[in-house]
Amino acid sequence: MFLVTKTLGTGNATLTGYIQEPSEEMYTLARKPAVLVCPGGAYLFTSDREAEPVALSYAARGFQAFVLRYSVKQEAHGCKPLAEASEAIGLMRANADAWYLDPDKIASVGFSAGGHLAAWVGLCGEHKPNAMILGYPAVELWRDELGAANNLLCRSLLGEHFTPDQAKALNLANHVTADSTPMFCWHTSEDVLVSSQAVLRFAQAYAQAGAAYELHVFQKGEHGLSLANYLTANGRKAMDDSMVEPWLAMSVQWLFRNWGAPLIVDKPYEALGAAKMLS
Repeated sequence: MFLVTKTLGTGNATLTGYIQEPSEEMYTLARKPAVLVCPGGAYLFTSDREAEPVALSYAARGFQAFVLRYSVKQEAHGCKPLAEASEAIGLMRANADAWYLDPDKIASVGFSAGGHLAAWVGLCGEHKPNAMILGYPAVELWRDELGAANNLLCRSLLGEHFTPDQAKALNLANHVTADSTPMFCWHTSEDVLVSSQAVLRFAQAYAQAGAAYELHVFQKGEHGLSLANYLTANGRKAMDDSMVEPWLAMSVQWLFRNWGAPLIVDKPYEALGAAKMLS
């Protein structure tokens, strides 16, 4: 494995890739699918709990894994994170050979505000992923009845002075069409920071458009579960949830169902080159 780090946009964002090199012993996985992980953090920071631990968990399942540390706070004004996520995907495709990835099998993965970004680039980016995996995504940044309560994420992306129409344009359901990027989404009904009703409305937009999606709403669980196990729990029992933890394995199965599973052949060990390697 080797590490790559690239700066994006004006230099406030970085793309870090954990690249697994081909092996003669595992040649059927020489060119791997890839994930671009977008951590959450309300567009005010990028959460460590939703970054490398998630990327490396996908790496262990046969993916080239990348983490996007996008612009936050005032640096995010002008909706810079969208351009940075799109640039990151374009860069991954441009370096597909050098980074041993399949340019037609790239998934954006995001949580909370990062889930908004992962879906946003999937729906509106110049360079779109081939699939998106969303965990408790902030799919609605503006609702008329909330008024000023919408301002936190909107201010990060639009600056201090913006109109309701500009804010409503950030609501993801407004951009769903029949050919929208396929979506896998998971959420919990107890989440008090991201409304399960908003996530259901987003899924309904997919359903009404006839676009491909899969949605799982777990009954229990608070916001910010990440991997929902001890790796990202930070010592908090509420963040270690065995009922929610399977979401990652479920998302991998969903990707392979849509993209095709890794090649499995019925051949003797020697036919796969073992004799040559052991000689």
